[in-house]
Amino acid sequence: MNEAVIQSIFSASFLAAILRVTTPILLPSLGALISDRAGVINIGLEGMMLAAAFTGVVISAFAQQWFGVETGQAVGPWLGMILGVSVSILLALLLGFFHLRLKADLILAGIAINALGSAGTVAIMFELTGDRGNTSTLASLSMPFIQLPEFIQQIPLVGQFFFDVFDNQSIMTWIAFLSVFVVAFLLYRTPFGMHLRAAGENPAAAASVGIPVQRTRFLALMLSGLFAGLGGIHMSMGYLELFQRDMTGGRGFIALATPLLGGNTPVGTMGASVVFGFFDALANRVGTLQVPSQLPQSISFVATVMALVIYALQARLTLRVRALRAAEGEGFNAGYWRSIQRLSVLHIIMAMVAVIGILISISMFAAPNGFGGEAAAYPVAGLLALVALVLIAVNLPFLLRVERIGQQVYASAGATLICGAVYLGLFFSLFFSPVPALAAGLVAGLLAWLALGGWQLPLLSRASRPATA
Repeated sequence: MNEAVIQSIFSASFLAAILRVTTPILLPSLGALISDRAGVINIGLEGMMLAAAFTGVVISAFAQQWFGVETGQAVGPWLGMILGVSVSILLALLLGFFHLRLKADLILAGIAINALGSAGTVAIMFELTGDRGNTSTLASLSMPFIQLPEFIQQIPLVGQFFFDVFDNQSIMTWIAFLSVFVVAFLLYRTPFGMHLRAAGENPAAAASVGIPVQRTRFLALMLSGLFAGLGGIHMSMGYLELFQRDMTGGRGFIALATPLLGGNTPVGTMGASVVFGFFDALANRVGTLQVPSQLPQSISFVATVMALVIYALQARLTLRVRALRAAEGEGFNAGYWRSIQRLSVLHIIMAMVAVIGILISISMFAAPNGFGGEAAAYPVAGLLALVALVLIAVNLPFLLRVERIGQQVYASAGATLICGAVYLGLFFSLFFSPVPALAAGLVAGLLAWLALGGWQLPLLSRASRPATA
């Protein structure tokens, strides 16, 4: 059983599962990003998701009575989504009214919205169904699933894999990942996005040049509520076809952290959301092994701790780079330090992925029966731990002193090549035999290092003498 589970982790079905479970994290995360950039943290995301999830299920179920079964099944999901998102937006406006107009504390107002979403959905559910746990007695509907054209499977090398990953995904998953680019365009390519960012960074200065700060923040909260509502709709009409009490399971609170972990950018927020989705999907797969139930249950908590560690390291490295920039004074080379900072994030991620190997190794030593017994588990666990320690060791110098990336350019490239061969080599083994997979991993690792600015360092380091701080 454990071999089947391990093989399934390196498969298209596992990647498809990651996309599916990332969706209810990514959508509210985009909402949190928009409100954060406007200077109003939307603490009420959890309650808004619950309200939208419940409303969507109820409306889709009753639509079949209102319009007839055939018409109701066609329009019910969309009507449920529209009204569910509308309720979420109304709650966001309520939060804005309490905080922006009545000057109530934003945290307390957000907590009140969460309590309203949790308790209100249960109370109304009991009135409609007589059940405080779920809406299984209602014939609710699901959002449509997108079927890809069959010819995609005929594309050489990647066609079948791409088809298996993206075929039969909920339309909400497509909406979530396409929304990343919509939000990026909104924030960085429109006047409203400029006003929104100005209102969050310096509201007094924004108001002095005529930007309506309060109205901009209201609109930001409305957009935040819209994305939270879409995330809730996916939980009850894409993930499942019913509403369960407090079914969001803290995803609204996770969404508050993902923009910070993603550098407060849409693409970074998507990356952080995918990381949480990966661990969520991994917990589901590990749960099928004969291991103590506490192990899969702890994976999400380990992921949260690792995310906080990555964020802390990023913040520490940012401060270090700023100090070094200040020390250079007029000799400051912007391109050089941008490359250093991007590559420092790469080294952080590569080291933290190796930490996952350590945790898996410990699990195999602690519960060998879930991995085929002691004879099978212990050698693999020992090898896994050794490889993970080597990967941590080659990246550690660049985490302790970020300027080493520029001083030891080829060592940084070598660390990336080693990690690329291990991590990406495992991924490419889905398509190729071991030797070509290893070569592809090396090439992909090198390309990643070059794309993040590594190609500039040998040139810039000659023109820039990094200061010490």
